[in-house]
Amino acid sequence: MTFDPDILLIATVTATFAVAVLAAMVSWSQRWSASSRAILAVFFAVFAVSELDTVLVILTSDIAQTLRDGTAFLSVVANLCLMPVFLLYVRELTLNQNDPDENRSAALHFMLPFAATVFAAIAMVVPNASRDVWYAGALAEEPLPGLHFLIYGFTFLTIALVVQWALYVFWVIRTQTKHIAVLKQHFSSTEGLELRWVAVLAGAMGTYVLQSLIGELLAVFGSQDPIGPLLDGLWVLVVILSLALWGLRPSKELAFVAAELESVGAHRGKKYEKSALGSDQSERIARKLLYAMEKDHLYRDPNLTLSSLSAHIGVSLNYVSQTLNQHIRQSFFEFVNGWRVKEAIPLVEESASTVLAIAYEVGFNSRSSFYTAFKRETGMTPTSYKDAVAKARTAKDTASNLRASKS
Repeated sequence: MTFDPDILLIATVTATFAVAVLAAMVSWSQRWSASSRAILAVFFAVFAVSELDTVLVILTSDIAQTLRDGTAFLSVVANLCLMPVFLLYVRELTLNQNDPDENRSAALHFMLPFAATVFAAIAMVVPNASRDVWYAGALAEEPLPGLHFLIYGFTFLTIALVVQWALYVFWVIRTQTKHIAVLKQHFSSTEGLELRWVAVLAGAMGTYVLQSLIGELLAVFGSQDPIGPLLDGLWVLVVILSLALWGLRPSKELAFVAAELESVGAHRGKKYEKSALGSDQSERIARKLLYAMEKDHLYRDPNLTLSSLSAHIGVSLNYVSQTLNQHIRQSFFEFVNGWRVKEAIPLVEESASTVLAIAYEVGFNSRSSFYTAFKRETGMTPTSYKDAVAKARTAKDTASNLRASKS
């Protein structure tokens, strides 16, 4: 029995389409629980439409020309809609929809898809003979009516698609990066809140576009695409399945972030230019912050937020934030975790407890966040620091013993 790759290709394309349709339905049914779910449902629906042409070609050998042309153009329009919808989803997910720098009309994101729709509508009235020649990839001696329009128009849309996806991948990663910066102004622990999977998926989408572009260029020069349709289909299935698994999972952490930022108001734009906080007042607030850390040990609370710290010292959140950023010159996240590491250092030196136990004791909620903060403050991981201290003590004891023996 020989392996038939065409069967696996059919299974892959069918599975991808089915996952997109099912994820769209599930997302839409959950649209009342989170506004981002409605946008996610639109993304999966648009993705399913973008795959419709491939599904029909693979599963059906005899397709009416009009239907074939219609689904092909519809797929082009859907592909041009995918990244704008994904960006809107990420902006909603990261609460960036209220950012003045990002608050642009959503319609602007769909100007290119609109142009593609107009092109598709005009192309559908081009004579069938011209479309047949175009699909065949051969030019007649006497160009048929509309053939140049199809060739140049589709070439433009293909290039525009690659450029658009590249720009939107950058835009999505930039949005996620800004989200992390906002989190660090308000939360002392951001583990599980940073949405790093968004950047990973955006990078995967960008890689797919790059691979597709390389395949197109190889075809132009008469070479075969080393990836092939099967691996290409498997890559798409992995990406869409990953988005479904991450996007549809319930997230109490994100709900907590949304509630916290909505209650205090996330700092946006030129946040301190109208502040009345003076240098003397800022100095007093800084002393209160240091007292809260040194005497009250607030940093030991893994769920400490900027608003809870502000309430504890009886100072407005905006003034505390301004003092941290302009006077102490640290974000809230850096300030709190610096104190956690400061307490952890002698505990690591004593080697009486495990690294994880020390992390929890000083306020970290995970081993990874403790390692990252400790290395940022000391230049070494806790394990390396412990080993360095042990070696230094051994060398010191050896030197003391040598001096004692000589005397």
